[in-house]
Amino acid sequence: MSTLPTREPGPAGRLALAGMGVAVLIAIHLHIRLSAEVSPLWRTLSEYVNAGAAPIFGVMCLALAAGSLALLVGIARARRGGAVPVLLGFWCAGLVVCGLVPVDADGAARTLSGQLHNGGAVLAFLSLPLAGWLLTRRSDAHCPWEPRRTTIRRLSVASAVTLGVVLASFAWIMSTGPADPVVTLGLFERVLFAVDLALLLTMTRPLLSSARR
Repeated sequence: MSTLPTREPGPAGRLALAGMGVAVLIAIHLHIRLSAEVSPLWRTLSEYVNAGAAPIFGVMCLALAAGSLALLVGIARARRGGAVPVLLGFWCAGLVVCGLVPVDADGAARTLSGQLHNGGAVLAFLSLPLAGWLLTRRSDAHCPWEPRRTTIRRLSVASAVTLGVVLASFAWIMSTGPADPVVTLGLFERVLFAVDLALLLTMTRPLLSSARR
């Protein structure tokens, strides 16, 4: 039986929300501040790095990684072991790589750092929906996540499907050339970001409960 470790809301849930909240505020700030330089329709979030906002973009990624790490700790304390904490660890590691390693500029030659950045992003976005799916793989009335099982699973599927769209769009752009893009990769990636944020928040909600499960 899965139980939360305390009757009072533990710090893990609050820390997770704080990290995610900081990341969202920074994302909003970047969209407003650099709306003329980075089109949210065509350009990915990582391209804020090449628009002179590398430090703040890094802080955004690290804040989301810190919030996700708090979620990982909360899930582990609630005795949800196995692959879920490992996958959340991969998600956090991928975010850290994205925050610290710069992406290649649009149209520039591919570099090792750019490949590492892209690899970190793929690692992160693959790991999170798997973690969400496995978190609710068993139907257990005493599991803190059971009341949200359907929502978590739907968001996990939506995340995986949207990731597929993003990767297919990226592959199309790489094969046809970056000039005159016809694929709204930026929009697809922002939808993925929103879905994953909703998934993280849904996974965090049981950690804020004051009742012992």
